[in-house]
Amino acid sequence: MSLRVSNRFRAFAGAAALLLITAATPAQTIDSKPEAKAEVIERVNRLIAKSAYVPGIDFNKWPDFLAAEREKVDSAKSDDEFARAVNGALAKFGASHIVLSTPRMAENRRSGATVGVGITTQMTEEGLVIVRTVKDAPAAAAGLVAGDTIIEVDGNKVEGIKGIPGKEGTDVTLKVKHADGRVKEYTLTRRKFSTVRPEELTWLDKDTAKLDVHTFDLSYDAENVESLMQKAGKAKNLILDLRDNGGGAVINLEHLLGLFIPAERPIGTFISRQLVDNYVKSTKGDTKDLAAIAKWSPSKVRPRKNYNLPVYKGKVVVLVNGFSGSASEIAAAALRDTIDASVVGQKSAGAVLVSIIVPVSNGFMLQYPLSDYVTVKGQRLEGNGVAPDVEAEEPKLRLPNAKDEAVDKAVALFARARLRDERGLGQNNR
Repeated sequence: MSLRVSNRFRAFAGAAALLLITAATPAQTIDSKPEAKAEVIERVNRLIAKSAYVPGIDFNKWPDFLAAEREKVDSAKSDDEFARAVNGALAKFGASHIVLSTPRMAENRRSGATVGVGITTQMTEEGLVIVRTVKDAPAAAAGLVAGDTIIEVDGNKVEGIKGIPGKEGTDVTLKVKHADGRVKEYTLTRRKFSTVRPEELTWLDKDTAKLDVHTFDLSYDAENVESLMQKAGKAKNLILDLRDNGGGAVINLEHLLGLFIPAERPIGTFISRQLVDNYVKSTKGDTKDLAAIAKWSPSKVRPRKNYNLPVYKGKVVVLVNGFSGSASEIAAAALRDTIDASVVGQKSAGAVLVSIIVPVSNGFMLQYPLSDYVTVKGQRLEGNGVAPDVEAEEPKLRLPNAKDEAVDKAVALFARARLRDERGLGQNNR
């Protein structure tokens, strides 16, 4: 998650990831420039030694971790192989938000585009089921829809997604079984398409709306969110769906929370190296007591005041799952802590560190952590996640209009809340 820390750094880091990504150097691949490995490693070494910080983690162990993966690093023949080897070493820290991205990955994130046929799939016994097609991408343009099953790729039995990704301008032939039993072959030409998923609002009934926010990253559209929330303002109940939302920039997190929580209310604290040092100097307290440090800190994270829309006043349920990470976890915890929103689904990822993304060398980008986060109620989310108030199984297939237990349980919570209100037992913590 690209977040912000002290007042001075707060305005910088949230936008820094955006700024530095657009300023990335032109890509040079490992296979055409083997010396790029040493250049990237040297820069990674300096950044980790000088700047990476998480309370309780010793980043001085980096040389040992890298040495353990040195054979894989040296034998890597491509950007992807090299990044996997380096990330194998970085993973030994046991922390989130510390990862090396290839030039291609960095460009995809910056541009919001990638090359392929434009499908999201899920493996089943019968084949590879398409659970989503991207509008205007090759698959959708050819007439493939969610619910279709890929049974062969270029004449071969399906093995995961093997054979489907490929270079721009090349073809792939998919044998597809449709929901009505028809089997047909489609030859698709891989091309660049947008990976941006706009936020969506759907109405479940006249009183209940569901807002899907797929990311807090670069493609988060504040204007679209405000437009949807203006429509949702008349709803008595709102489901905020953050499932599969891996997080993003704090400025977007603060924008969304500003539509639900009054701006003056604190939601948590960023625990930086400087804050810990100041706490120890002032109190002689324990550097490991993050809840005490957060309570002592005069600097709190707060929603950003929205001057275009009033704070939403209806009842809120937040949906999360194991792929809800970073800013999504902060949002879920904040809404539960401050406005008594219920959280439904599966325990979130537990990947909540303040981080920054910077260019290292030859088009590679490094994301590394700068500080930790503690909720307003003293809970550290990194490694712990947000446990749901009501558990709900994930759908076996996330197909449109399929039964969704999390949504059903959210609607049931609203119904119970309505009964409590009718009996004069309701609560309002706003």
